[in-house]
Amino acid sequence: KKRISNIEQGIMNFEVRYSIDLILTKIVRAKRI
Repeated sequence: KKRISNIEQGIMNFEVRYSIDLILTKIVRAKRI
C-alpha cells in the first residue's frame, strides 16, 4: 500500500486539472473554426 502525501496528491490533482483544461480548450477552438 503506497502512501501518497497531501502535497503529492495536490500536485497530481493540479496536473490532471491542467491537462483537462488544455483538452477542453483544444475542443472549444476546434469547434469555433
